[in-house]
Amino acid sequence: MKTLQKSTFAKIFGLASAFACLPAAAQTSVPTDTWSYEITPYFWATAARADVNTRLFGTQKFDVPFSDLASALDFGAMGSFEARKGRWGGVMDVQYVKLGATNSPVFAPFTDLNITYEQQIWTLAGFYRLAEGPVLVDVLGGARYLYVKTDLDVTSIFTPVGPSRRDSKGWWDGVVGVRAQYPLDAKWSLLGYVDVGSGGSNMSWQAIAGANYRYSKDTTVKFGYRYFSFDRDDAPVGKASLGGPYVGLGFKF
Repeated sequence: MKTLQKSTFAKIFGLASAFACLPAAAQTSVPTDTWSYEITPYFWATAARADVNTRLFGTQKFDVPFSDLASALDFGAMGSFEARKGRWGGVMDVQYVKLGATNSPVFAPFTDLNITYEQQIWTLAGFYRLAEGPVLVDVLGGARYLYVKTDLDVTSIFTPVGPSRRDSKGWWDGVVGVRAQYPLDAKWSLLGYVDVGSGGSNMSWQAIAGANYRYSKDTTVKFGYRYFSFDRDDAPVGKASLGGPYVGLGFKF
């Protein structure tokens, strides 16, 4: 398993230190010594770009812009769970998305290459509250499981049914990251998050910029923009990037 470069760790923890030194915010929260939990179902309206590795047609570009998401999305499900006690805690984030697109033309006698792309991302990490104020800063460390699957179907000028190919692969990455929350007042706060991983991937990373609105004591509306990218040489998908807005609802108990 490949190790993360020292410069990557330095950048992550340097960013955490920078967040901790920002000027004072309107409000901070103090961790308690009892367990608290939050579950957040959310939807990530993600555009996608990927390099799909095929045998017959080489590397094909898979491109679903945000404007085509409604027609390209077959299914999507996302959610996160977080547990915290004092300064320590853990988080699990799960994403599944299935998208379809058509590449045309390929080459004679084939006309269309229909690509279905499925991706799962499971992130499990422990975290420590590095700074309580003015900005709330958590440093994270854990693992991420990525699974990709491609279904390729080809049509030709002679028949609507041509060659097909199914391929899939899953792998683990080690992950480190930092999360910062900047309270604006009793209800609103800004959120920033970045992580980077390696191991099964040459590199994987994601970033989030968002805002949280505390609707009630136990309910929070969350929205913003999220981006994720990975590359791996021997996977059905060599490179992929997904980015778009998200919205979710957090329930504490």
